[in-house]
Amino acid sequence: MQANEQELAMALRGGLRGRFQASFHLLENAFEVLDDRMAHSVTPTEYETLRPLLQQIAQQLVSLRRLGEHAADAAIAPVLQQVCEPRPMELLGQLRELGTLLNEILVQEQLQATVQVEAEQGLPILLTLGDDTLLNGLLANLVSNSLAAGQPVHITLACAPGLFCYRDDGPGLPQDARDLLQRGMWSSRLLEQGGLGLPLIRAYASAMGWCLTLEDGPGTELRFALPDCTMDFGSMVLESTAAADTNLEQRKQFLRRELQPVLPPQTEE
Repeated sequence: MQANEQELAMALRGGLRGRFQASFHLLENAFEVLDDRMAHSVTPTEYETLRPLLQQIAQQLVSLRRLGEHAADAAIAPVLQQVCEPRPMELLGQLRELGTLLNEILVQEQLQATVQVEAEQGLPILLTLGDDTLLNGLLANLVSNSLAAGQPVHITLACAPGLFCYRDDGPGLPQDARDLLQRGMWSSRLLEQGGLGLPLIRAYASAMGWCLTLEDGPGTELRFALPDCTMDFGSMVLESTAAADTNLEQRKQFLRRELQPVLPPQTEE
């Protein structure tokens, strides 16, 4: 892909994300004003009657924001690999952070699900090439699929030299979902559902240069062969504590938003 085509693709992706985000903020602000006006304009009994509808609207706004971000990625999925520039990543540490955040969300939402990170004995770190944003999306979509398949479910993120394995003890992927992940083939059932999660998993992995294969057997098991990476630790820039805390909170917010369709509906006390 030529440099100008890369710029156009990134402009498309960033422009769509920005437009969806701006529209979401406008709708969210309008909703908050409407909710406040209704709380002060109708009787408490009438407001309690309307509150379930207001909660549904709020949840749909979150879903629309999530769909908008997915649509931005899906719009350039065919060229994402040429646009993305994977960088050196310490994957084991990233997965431990993501696992902690996911378990916090699962406990808060009282879901019967757990995430565990495993590393081959004697593996202190796992260097590879990747992208933080794409890793967030990859893992969030995988966990969302595991939760949607039913609970209780135990998810394992396993690392070995040159390999990352995602597996759960759920019912496993239907054959048409396996075909979509492995070969990009859509079934009539999946077209009717209209989900973007599976093709984006495939696109994110491909963009990072991670080779995806599916294992047979009980549950779901996806194996990602990782590209080699060498890192000059002397050139690394340490992140400040404040910046790290901010990024951690942003990552948690992203994961919660991605998991929103499979989380219990929020209710007010």
